Amino acid sequence: MDRPQLSIPVMPPKQPSILPRSKARTRKGSEVNEGSTTCGAQESVCVRAEGACLPFSCPEAIDEDTLGPAQTTSTTIRKARASFSSFGHAVEDLRSFPKRLTSKRRKSVVSTSTELEEKQAELVNRIYMVDQDYQKGSTSIEEQTPHHCVAPRWLRRCMSTTFRQHRRSPTTPAHPSATAWSHSDSPFPPIPGLTTVPPKIPDSFSSGAAARAAAAAQNEVQENFRRLWVSQSKVDRDSESGIGIEVRERPSEDEIPVVRQDPIRALPREIMTHILSFLDAASLVNSELVSRQWCRCASDSLVWKSVVLNDFRLQVSNLLDAGEVLHQSGAGFGKTGPGQDWKKMWKARKSLDQRWSEGYAAAIYLEGHSDSVYCVQFDEKKILTGSRDRTVRIWDAHTYECIKVLGVPSGNPPINVSPVNGDLARRGHRPFATVISPQSTSMPDPSPLSPYHTGSILCLQYDDDFMVTGSSDCTCITWDVKANYRPVRRLQCHTAGVLDVCFNQRYVVSCSKDTTVCLWDRENGSLLQRLSGHRGPVNAVQLRGDLVVSASGDGVARLWHLNSGLCIKELSSKDRGMACVEYSLDSKTIFAGGNDRVIYQFDASTGELLRELSGHKDLVRSLHLDSANNRIVSGSYDGSIRAYDVRNGRCIVDFTYWTTSWILSAKADYRRIVATSQDSRVVIIDFGYNLPGAPLLEA
Repeated sequence: MDRPQLSIPVMPPKQPSILPRSKARTRKGSEVNEGSTTCGAQESVCVRAEGACLPFSCPEAIDEDTLGPAQTTSTTIRKARASFSSFGHAVEDLRSFPKRLTSKRRKSVVSTSTELEEKQAELVNRIYMVDQDYQKGSTSIEEQTPHHCVAPRWLRRCMSTTFRQHRRSPTTPAHPSATAWSHSDSPFPPIPGLTTVPPKIPDSFSSGAAARAAAAAQNEVQENFRRLWVSQSKVDRDSESGIGIEVRERPSEDEIPVVRQDPIRALPREIMTHILSFLDAASLVNSELVSRQWCRCASDSLVWKSVVLNDFRLQVSNLLDAGEVLHQSGAGFGKTGPGQDWKKMWKARKSLDQRWSEGYAAAIYLEGHSDSVYCVQFDEKKILTGSRDRTVRIWDAHTYECIKVLGVPSGNPPINVSPVNGDLARRGHRPFATVISPQSTSMPDPSPLSPYHTGSILCLQYDDDFMVTGSSDCTCITWDVKANYRPVRRLQCHTAGVLDVCFNQRYVVSCSKDTTVCLWDRENGSLLQRLSGHRGPVNAVQLRGDLVVSASGDGVARLWHLNSGLCIKELSSKDRGMACVEYSLDSKTIFAGGNDRVIYQFDASTGELLRELSGHKDLVRSLHLDSANNRIVSGSYDGSIRAYDVRNGRCIVDFTYWTTSWILSAKADYRRIVATSQDSRVVIIDFGYNLPGAPLLEA
């Protein structure tokens, strides 16, 4: 093994030159007087022997007996070096060689290159032996030298480090603390810290070399700890698969430290709000009980907005298909602007759903028509009804007052309206409150009869801009809603009464007792197509995009494609005719009801009968699909109004004999059911009556 390279060059012996004492100068150029020592107590001497330079820790003159009278070396006064550590006996010899001798004043410093070379070789050999014994793990060095003299790797790294200091002029007086460090000043080297604890550095370390030595020692200790942990850890290799995967034994849960810190205090408010938004309502209520800070964060409106959306899953985007305007009565989301109290809204919506499941509702009766009420449509602000008395009445949805009458009454005497008797009910839910609308003060429009219907109003539909009505006078009338319900034009093609109407952005579709379906242009009212194929009166139609479904008294529901005018599918009942039909907003499901006393649920793509919803005792006259809340509401000639869950076909509520006659039409939203009857009254089954927070659900 080659000996390690040291930073002390050894040159072949040559005849050194002696600098005359009269010419000796300091590094700054100052001369040294003859007969005086070349350095003080704080300076050092550099002995030059043709390339060999040895710094001394004490700059005293060297006796001629030591170096020999025949050979001398040039002397140069240099700045005193502060020692950095005592890294063992080998470094001690390096720093103190040649030995410190008390020199007499005016003695010259001479040395022979032979003795200098021998001592250098001896020192190199000694350091080399220390390194060899350390690598072999021998303890002989520990027996021969003190414990602190054994030189580890970090000590050898530090020995090869440059310890050059900034030089100081010899004329500048040295500070007392800058005296040369000796072996007796600090006999202990830096003490490495355990694991991540920093090392302890003696106070006498004043140079960068000490810090580098301490860092090297610390790195070596950490490496030893890592090797010890790897050697003690249980390692298994997957020999079956042939992949050298090391599978270490996982520590037990008791050994894993658990960090217990309040996230409300550690994280920003925005992050905690986002985290809490993934919780359900019950977890949020429990979170509010932790502390005041938790209560404030868990009660944030944005957190409860996520709860409302996740709990009720109201898909607003599905309420209106592209290119189609189908007016909806409301989804129960409330206002979308800022300032919405989502927590109170969630409580109101939860209470409202609870009332739906229990059938807990109030009965509100609208009285004003003088004859049977055939059709109804409503939203959160108004209710529109069409009657046999040839008028359309507009009611305020909050005060239940009739605010406008469209058309001229027939002049027939009003029918006798008997009070609703709760004792007549043999099944179903009863109202917890009964409200009668105030006496109507609205008078019919004094305009001439020509713009209005001359027969019963059998059907109607409206949106924010447009309304169309169908009558037994065989015509349809379109109305401008924004112009205070001004009649615009009359659509004439049918040869019998118009039983149902619907429209979207492009088309108006009407059906009649004449067994036909007519397609009109919404903008100019021109007739586009006339669809024939039914063998009985067409009682109901529904429009989705370019598809129209119609239900007829012949017992068949037909699906038409408007572009071609062809019937692409037929859906038949088991017996008798169909009186009503509903087409889902996603165009996947068709519901139909009629004389069979059941509600059929068909797959629109295949025509397969999926389910039959039973419960009515007579003809099913009306259907309304509330897609936002997964409910379908039906009205029957048996005087009952029922609501079913479209996901499983289960009957949710049954309201029987809330009127005194047949149910002719029924529509519903998230809060109420509005039904019309042959007894000239309109009944509102309101689940949100006097419910705290119910107004927050209105858009």
